[in-house]
Amino acid sequence: MDELGPGDRPHVRLEDLVRGAPLAPSDERAAAEPGAGVGADEPLTAKLARRTVPGALYEPGPEPGYLRCTACAHRCVLSPGRAGACGIRFEKDGELRVPFGYVARHYVRSVETNTIFHVRPGARSLTFGMFGCDLRCPYCQNWKVSQALREPESGGEPIDLTAEALVEMAVQAGCEVLASAYNEPMITAEWARAIFTEARRRGLVTALISDGNTTPEALAYMRPVADVFRVDLKGWSAEQYRTLGGRVEPVLAAIGEARRLGYWVEVVTLVVPGFNDNPAGLRALGAEIARVDPDIPWHLNAFYPRYKMRDRQATDPAFLMDVAGVAYARGMKYVYVSNMADRLRELSHTRCPGCYEVVVRRFNYETQEVLLTGGACPACGTRVPGLWKPAAA
Repeated sequence: MDELGPGDRPHVRLEDLVRGAPLAPSDERAAAEPGAGVGADEPLTAKLARRTVPGALYEPGPEPGYLRCTACAHRCVLSPGRAGACGIRFEKDGELRVPFGYVARHYVRSVETNTIFHVRPGARSLTFGMFGCDLRCPYCQNWKVSQALREPESGGEPIDLTAEALVEMAVQAGCEVLASAYNEPMITAEWARAIFTEARRRGLVTALISDGNTTPEALAYMRPVADVFRVDLKGWSAEQYRTLGGRVEPVLAAIGEARRLGYWVEVVTLVVPGFNDNPAGLRALGAEIARVDPDIPWHLNAFYPRYKMRDRQATDPAFLMDVAGVAYARGMKYVYVSNMADRLRELSHTRCPGCYEVVVRRFNYETQEVLLTGGACPACGTRVPGLWKPAAA
């Protein structure tokens, strides 16, 4: 999907969705009018639209009465009563309404399950998500929440929570990290900022697990309370991103801008056979990441059949090993294959870029041993960048 220009308009009226119309991939159907249709048969769109507050990430549109949302790189122009491509940010009575006060799911797991390896290895993380997404990836692992407005049969109900209650859950569970994931966190940035503000107050590290299709405005808005920007870099060509409903240029720009702003950045590329598994293209992606900062960890994850791509094979581990080897040879310092621990175990570990000794040992998204001393290799003293656990006093 190309960026919406001043002449483009989202195509869904809120009153249509009050009647329960689904969000279809072809026309990006959107949110419902707050307060309408309350009851057992109330459509999810209406339930979510009632759980909104005035938003912060927008600017005046090209004409009076129009707003331009700046949460994601679509920069949707919202005419009166219309929603954006995500389906959950919409104009009503002259203001932008945005999601707030609920989650679709939340789990306590190891921080590594967010595919973050250089942030508090071995720590527990409370990870939460909401409904809706700005992209429509046909292999999405979390499609039941991210694509819930496009897939009405996915089910799921919003769970009402305050930011304080969610953070208290994390603290009581012994978490050191709180992450926004499962759907695209930047389209719910106002809610994530409220949660992260409380999480920072309680001493937690905060992480955004994003598709990267965002804006400098949204990154700057979140930076005062967000420590980590973990990005899914899904391909290298316009054709690939058009299939997903986005563009590659904003994602690459977001990686660079996030590093400039001081986020800790890690990048994941899910290697999908027949979609983005061209060796030259993957080499180009690695070069783009290294151009920003060769210290950025790059996770080359294996695809497994799911959602709308159940008709193809899982990624060949030998292929991933070859791509990782080339990335190392071309100057990247931390390259992982995160989700094939049984077949590519050595590519789950963090190695010192100076002497190549293992400094963090992992298996199946669980840290087994952290050998770093003050963030440095104990054997040669080379610093390994990341957000490591502070040394005991």
